[in-house]
Amino acid sequence: RPHGSAVTMLWSVLLLGVLVCQAWAAQYVSADDCDWRTGQASPEVALRCRLQALRTGPDSTNFSLIQPDHTTSLTVLCSALFTESHLGNTTFSSLRSLRALHLEQCKISEVPERAFAGLTELRNLTVRTYNGDWGALSLALAPRALEGLSLLQRLDLGHNNMVALPPTGLCSLRQLRSLNLTHNALETVAGLGCLGALSELDMSHNRLRQLDDGVLAALGSLRSLRLRHNRLDRLAPAALAGLAQLQLLDLSNNQLSGGLPPGLLGGTDLRELYLQNNTLSLLSPRTFSGLEQLVILNLSRNHLSSDGITHDTFADLIRLVILDLSNNQLRQVNGSTFQSQYSLQILHLEHNLIENVDDNAFSSLYNLHTLMLSDNRLSHLSVFTLNGLYVLINLALDHNRLENIHLDGFRNCSSLQDLQLSSNSLSNIPDALQYLHYLISLDLSDNRITSVSNATLSGMPNLHILRLAGNRIGNMTKGTFQSLHSLRRLDLSNNQIASLEHGIFDDASALNVILLNDNLLQDINGLFMNLAHLRLLNVSCNSIEWFDYALVPRQLKHLDIHHNDIEALGNYYELEDKMHLKILDASSNHIREINAGSFPNQIEVINLSNNRISIIHPFTFMIKHNLTRVNLTQNRLQNLDINAFRLKPTKSALPEFWIAENIYFCDCSMEWLQRINSLDGQYPQVMDLAKVVCQMPFGRRRPRLLLTEANSSDFLCKYKSHCFALCHCCEFDACDCEMVCPENCTCYSDQTWNSNIVDCSFTAHSTIPARIPMDVTELYLDGNDMTHLSSHSFIGRKNLKALYLNNSNIQSLHNRTFNGLVGLQVLHLDHNKITMLQGFEFENLTSLRELHLSHNRLSSLSNRTFAALRSLEVLRLDNNYLLEFPVWQLQANTLLRHVQLGHNPWSCGCAFLSRFQTWARGSPLRDAASVRCGRRGPFLLEFDASSCGGANGTGWAEAPAAGPQEPHQLPPALVPLLIAAPSAVVLVLLGAVLAACYRRQLKLWLHSRCGLRLFDRASESPERLFDAFVAYCPKDEPFVSQVLAAELETCSGAGKRRPLRLCLRHRDLAVRGCVAEAAVVEAVQCSHRTVVVVSEQFLRSEWCRFELKAAQASSARRLIAVLLDDGGQDQWDIEARQCLRSALILRWGERRFWQKLRYALPDPQRGPPQRGGPPEPTARASAVKLV
Repeated sequence: RPHGSAVTMLWSVLLLGVLVCQAWAAQYVSADDCDWRTGQASPEVALRCRLQALRTGPDSTNFSLIQPDHTTSLTVLCSALFTESHLGNTTFSSLRSLRALHLEQCKISEVPERAFAGLTELRNLTVRTYNGDWGALSLALAPRALEGLSLLQRLDLGHNNMVALPPTGLCSLRQLRSLNLTHNALETVAGLGCLGALSELDMSHNRLRQLDDGVLAALGSLRSLRLRHNRLDRLAPAALAGLAQLQLLDLSNNQLSGGLPPGLLGGTDLRELYLQNNTLSLLSPRTFSGLEQLVILNLSRNHLSSDGITHDTFADLIRLVILDLSNNQLRQVNGSTFQSQYSLQILHLEHNLIENVDDNAFSSLYNLHTLMLSDNRLSHLSVFTLNGLYVLINLALDHNRLENIHLDGFRNCSSLQDLQLSSNSLSNIPDALQYLHYLISLDLSDNRITSVSNATLSGMPNLHILRLAGNRIGNMTKGTFQSLHSLRRLDLSNNQIASLEHGIFDDASALNVILLNDNLLQDINGLFMNLAHLRLLNVSCNSIEWFDYALVPRQLKHLDIHHNDIEALGNYYELEDKMHLKILDASSNHIREINAGSFPNQIEVINLSNNRISIIHPFTFMIKHNLTRVNLTQNRLQNLDINAFRLKPTKSALPEFWIAENIYFCDCSMEWLQRINSLDGQYPQVMDLAKVVCQMPFGRRRPRLLLTEANSSDFLCKYKSHCFALCHCCEFDACDCEMVCPENCTCYSDQTWNSNIVDCSFTAHSTIPARIPMDVTELYLDGNDMTHLSSHSFIGRKNLKALYLNNSNIQSLHNRTFNGLVGLQVLHLDHNKITMLQGFEFENLTSLRELHLSHNRLSSLSNRTFAALRSLEVLRLDNNYLLEFPVWQLQANTLLRHVQLGHNPWSCGCAFLSRFQTWARGSPLRDAASVRCGRRGPFLLEFDASSCGGANGTGWAEAPAAGPQEPHQLPPALVPLLIAAPSAVVLVLLGAVLAACYRRQLKLWLHSRCGLRLFDRASESPERLFDAFVAYCPKDEPFVSQVLAAELETCSGAGKRRPLRLCLRHRDLAVRGCVAEAAVVEAVQCSHRTVVVVSEQFLRSEWCRFELKAAQASSARRLIAVLLDDGGQDQWDIEARQCLRSALILRWGERRFWQKLRYALPDPQRGPPQRGGPPEPTARASAVKLV
């Protein structure tokens, strides 16, 4: 009962304290730019203020507004990067209860005396100005700036760019325990001699160059000294004298070279010593003498060699737990080096030059559990190399030169759990592994292992991770993993596996991850169906041709099948509801269509880029509720149904789709795609909509354009006839509301029929086609042969906006030709043979904005021709025969902004010239540089009209031809010369013409006979491995090897021409999968030319198409195509034509085939002649290295 009363009283006191604190907190008021917080059961307030800068003077920062009684912590953050701050005297004197003060990012150049006066309770002071942001600005402390802070225990002056400390400025801080001076510009440790109570000193990132004898002797209580990232290159032997309690010393990242002075560390009590990243090369026996308490020693990244470490170097370090000697120049581990380190647990020897480890070198390290020997030069492990390491758990031997391991090499370290043997030269799985019964992780990747069997993997029942990637493993049989019942992760990637026996993985039923990418697999049937725990499967970069979801377990989460030959995502058993697949990567395959059954319903991420998808069925993604990302780029999508991307309504984040790099055919059914991101929540967000390119049905406007730049009138569909729902006369002739496309024409309309385009261009019409739809908006009749346009040719087409009659041989217009075209805005009559306009032709075209009459034969224009065109904005009359026309009358067309009158023979009479120049100064004339008098006279705007000032002034006129002159009598001696000189010139010109006409035959003859090249560029640089890379289909191998290569790789031609060095695709680069891509690209880059043997089989093969693209992408090399089939180039698809558009095309069997081919190839390099016959295998060996 008394105990219960005490507990009740204690709870009452705590509750009362909390209520008091809450009541006081409700009354605490801070400034607007400050926020504060209190402790859970304490009235103490921590205040945090954000200011632009600290100021003094009339507008000084006033901290007296802060309530002083309970404010124990103040943090001031200055946000103005380019405004200097100033501290005044007694700035914080009102905050008498302050225990912690932090000044951050305030650009202060000086801390004056009495800056912290009144802060008698202060324990923690931080001043970080980050003055280094301003370059030369540094912080200076006044000699008495810190006086009065007798209780201060922690002082942080880091990041201030300080260059010196006041000699006695810190002496008043008798209770200071921790001092941080990092990231300054200090060059000495002067000014610290009176801090006898200091236990932690950090001067990292300064400019210290040396430590003299006894320079720190006054700091007798110092336990931690950090001097990393300075410029220390000399330490006096007694530099650490007097630091008897020192336990941590960090001298890393300095410039210490040679060895440390003997006895430097002897008078300390060091537990941790960091000397990494210096240039130490010698460790004398006395360097670490007396350091029996040292636990951590880091000597990595120095220049230590085996000769610089003796058997006595580490003799006194009997309690050492961690030793790091990595990244040095050690060549050998002697048997006596670690004799005394029986407490050592972690030893780092990686990244050295170790070639040999003496027997029993580690026998004294019976507590060692981690040994790192990776990145050395070890070639073997003997039976005694690892002797004595009974508790070793982690052993790293990767990136060495190991060729064999003794059968009993691991017998004495049977507790190993993690063994790294990757990147060595092992040709088989070592038998020594059979003793490692506790092994959990084994890495044998990047060796030379060719086979794996159950016998080689026995004895490791606890193995969880097995990595065999990057070896030469071939086919594998069932039972290989029979003893690995605990295996969770298996990596067989980048091998040469072509087939696996059914059920090979059934013995390792606990597998979670299988990696089989970059192999030669063609079928995965019967391999994974029984692996109920499998979560990740990667079979990418193989040759798999068939896939069905029944081939993988239902619990699979991540499936990667990219870069195979799969044509469909099969789902024969309709497993979409039963699969748990989250991530699917099926990119770079041959998939042609997808539907709702192509993906499990729980799918989240789908990657189908770089396939051949042309069909997406409606509602494919409708019930994929977890979908977040779909990549459909680089496919063959042309038309998409509006329901193809349809989703169920959701309030969560919409999935992200990528659909660019397809050539969409944007007809009238595709307009919805432009607005997909603004539709309701039943459609995804297309992230690359701005990059989607459309191929427009009507290419006369713009054949291709970005989807986001298309107008609604650009989305068109073809039609032959159309009858509106409200039209009741479609069954009769001459029905105005029936849309019938004229014969030999093509008609387009959008979904709303606001755009109705009729294209009858270049169809050999001699008259206006009959039955042009009444609602036509654009009519193209250009490129026909219509001499005359009769009256009322377009009557009733009130919606016609643009009419193209250019280039149609029109000679005259009737007075009512354009009658009824009240809405016409653009009229093209250019490139015809119209000679005159009488003024009535355009009377009713009041809405016309553009009139194009250029390139006709107009010589006469009526003054009222353009009078009715009050909406005219563009008028082109250039390239006609106009002599005079009162162009100043165009001022009546107030909206006119573009006029072209150039290339007309203007007469430039005085009356015309004066008025023309006056009008042209403020007119919208766009081609003034082409408007001149006559055909070759002066420019109208530059012609000096002063000649028109006189009574007889007439302006400018063509100069008359000069009259006949009496010829001079020539001397008789010059007559033969005058006859011979023109004759010689004629002969030279005739020879040049003949040489130009027959230059191809001439240069082929000279090259085949004499080895000379004319009419060609300079010879190729001889610095490439091959003269030519030959790409071809495997079915064309006989022709390439027995005919083409046999001719080019042997001596032939005049004077036994040297053979060429060829790299044949399937002879010298016999690889497949992802490796083949890099090999082909590198082979093309290492060759002067690329020869593509084009046949029907070549064009059908996807791999051959890749090689063709790789050759075409290398624009710096010339591409040569050799056609084997008789079919014409018109049978090639668009992709093949695009790749071969700039190639030199030769047909097998044509005349002078070999001469043309040898001329297109580079001349062989000069050197010692080679014998006839096939080339030596050096070229092929070099080619193999490309892989």
